[in-house]
Amino acid sequence: MPKAKNRRRKKKAKPTAKTARQAGEIKPAMDPIKPSELPSEAKSKVLNQAVELAMQYQVAGQPDEAEGLYLKVLKADPAHSIALNMLAVVTHQKGFSDRAIELIDRALTVNPDDVEAHINLGLIYKSQGRLAKAASSFRHALAVNPDHPGGHFNLGRTLQELAKPEEAEGFYRQALALKPDYPEAHGSLGNIRLELGRPEQALESYRRVLELSADNADAYINMGNALKILGKSDQAEACYVKAISLNPDIAHAHNNLGVLLKDRGELDAAADCYRRCLALDGTLADAYFNFANTLHEQGDVDGAARQMDLALLNDPDRAGWHIRKILLTPAIPASPDDIQFRRRALEQAIVDLRAKTLSVVDPAKQICATNFYLSYHHLDNRKLVEAIAQLHMAACTDLAFNGVAPGPERPHRKKRIRLGVLSTYLRQHTIGKLLQGIIKHLSRDEFEVILFRLPGTQDDMAQAIDQTADKVVALHSIRAQDHKIIAAEALDILFYPDIGMSYYTYFMAFARLAPVQMVTWGHPDTTGIPNIDYFVSSALLEPDGSASHYTEKLLLLSQLPTYYYRPEPPQGTYRRRDYSLPEKASLYVCPQNLFKLHPMFDLIIGELLRRDPDGVLVLIDDGRGGHWNRLLMDRLKTSAPDADDRVIFVERMPTDKFLGLLLLADALLDVPTFSGGNSSLEAFALGAPIVTWPGNFMRARVTAGCYWQMGLNDLIASDAESYVSLALKLAHSADFKKTMQEKINQNSHKLFERIEVVRELERFFKQSVQDANLTGKWGGAEV
Repeated sequence: MPKAKNRRRKKKAKPTAKTARQAGEIKPAMDPIKPSELPSEAKSKVLNQAVELAMQYQVAGQPDEAEGLYLKVLKADPAHSIALNMLAVVTHQKGFSDRAIELIDRALTVNPDDVEAHINLGLIYKSQGRLAKAASSFRHALAVNPDHPGGHFNLGRTLQELAKPEEAEGFYRQALALKPDYPEAHGSLGNIRLELGRPEQALESYRRVLELSADNADAYINMGNALKILGKSDQAEACYVKAISLNPDIAHAHNNLGVLLKDRGELDAAADCYRRCLALDGTLADAYFNFANTLHEQGDVDGAARQMDLALLNDPDRAGWHIRKILLTPAIPASPDDIQFRRRALEQAIVDLRAKTLSVVDPAKQICATNFYLSYHHLDNRKLVEAIAQLHMAACTDLAFNGVAPGPERPHRKKRIRLGVLSTYLRQHTIGKLLQGIIKHLSRDEFEVILFRLPGTQDDMAQAIDQTADKVVALHSIRAQDHKIIAAEALDILFYPDIGMSYYTYFMAFARLAPVQMVTWGHPDTTGIPNIDYFVSSALLEPDGSASHYTEKLLLLSQLPTYYYRPEPPQGTYRRRDYSLPEKASLYVCPQNLFKLHPMFDLIIGELLRRDPDGVLVLIDDGRGGHWNRLLMDRLKTSAPDADDRVIFVERMPTDKFLGLLLLADALLDVPTFSGGNSSLEAFALGAPIVTWPGNFMRARVTAGCYWQMGLNDLIASDAESYVSLALKLAHSADFKKTMQEKINQNSHKLFERIEVVRELERFFKQSVQDANLTGKWGGAEV
């Protein structure tokens, strides 16, 4: 999610020499140079005293008085270079920049070695956006005086705006070598380090700023930004709060705090931050954009679209925001008709945007979204996600970066195949659980496994996974840099456990960074991305004809594509009262994220509760302040009125307590349009039976696939009627439920720690590399 630039937008006010100097915009020359051509020493002394007095007027915020004195000096001596230079400062502050440039040019004609005049000229050019000319002026100043810290600092700032961060960093360092107690240079160096993906070093710079200027609100904001990247959310929040306490009117501090809270799922608090920010500065486009994304997460798609329009009104050049707007898809659709309406609107919007010339430099920052929610519509997404991918590539031509040299130019291959793994979620997350065993057990005689780590939260599982890899390579969340870092590893295979959940890895996947690139079922839908060659799935998951659902070549393993460690049973003993559940009701528990609940599932819920007057449906709270809960209940009032007052939301909970809930359920319900994966494996490890009804796409067949791998069919429904009947039977027949539990307990070992899955993957990995060598195509380039 993009954050507001660390620049405070101020109301226009009459500029003064003092405020200009504090802002680092125009630095008056405080050491007058004696004019070389004066008729007498006395007159020279009088004129210089007048200039000094005029400069005092500038500092005191009296530009008109200063201007009058400078004009009197120049009337007496038109070649007084200092008066020309300082009059230019006043003239620029009054908004007449072109006239100011003429005055400084005259001053430099008189005294070409006036360092301050060169710097002032550069600052005026910079204020006009004429960055190349500004850089030239600063270089002239440094040619006259290489030891001028302000010259190095201002040249660094200009180069930073010219997108030359490495060169800018050098000038900031030089400024600090000359003047170690230069807080502005420390702050700018920190910003460069953050831009270059070095947040730890950036923190060092910001701490130095605060040593020199303890009440520097911007330094606290920047420190918060670095800590957020490092996954230190609480510390980042403390920095933003401190900045606001120092200056409550600094708009972008409220904006950045809103981004942090939104990422933590505290959506109401985030929305309040954006409202405060926009009350302070109603032109801050980033705040409107971030507010839109927060409203989208709350389920208010139309409200999000209105905020996106305001963002574009204030910054119409953000081409990526046009794409972000059309990707606003409801997490909780209102009805099947709503799904169809939104999809048709998206299809037309893609056509309309393709007709425009959009140029997006960084889609991860400007678009910062994927087509995630489309996968929950229970429809074939291939054509739609292909169209979205083509729109992205048309708007950002370097997405399809090719970092793989053709075959003969590739480095000499070692014995082992170099396999890279890239995901944001190789930690305590479903993706980490699905992949950790595969990463650990791949043959190290045949494979060298390289993990790519993005900045962010590190937990025990992440550390354990890292320890099983041959190499862990740090990325920076800066696409161009990360392309080079991954390409430098000269991989044979780049393996994405998921594409479509994290917008950063989604956009990374457009590049060709290895001869063979593949994705698996972490997000169980096709990507639509041309440079992803294979989708790793299972014959147990795919219906007949499913190859047509994918833009990738479909690989079908004989078992589920995971080496999954059996979860430990809950350590505690949990009872209904621990979840505030009724003691005597039949508990039908659907432990899935609410966005999985398709409107067609409402009809099943309604029928189930109609036939069981004592039944209640137990769902997991949305964790978003109840916004999705309310949207779902509003829908159920119409689609399943019998469920209106018989749905209980339990709060999100630690894993141990979650497993306890699975054991308490009278019947666990799988969503027919998007089945459980991780939760189903956890339930089966406990012997907890689940009613499932496999749908038409792989993402709706995972629980059934688990049953098929165990050799069980008893709880696999064939239609809505059999689904409801099986759920009722589980809830009301103790003998039937006990039999199902026994069967699952006897066969669940077939789901866990399956080394044959790893061996099967190894065979495919080797074959895919061999095929790429035989065809002579590396990264799409034929040898």
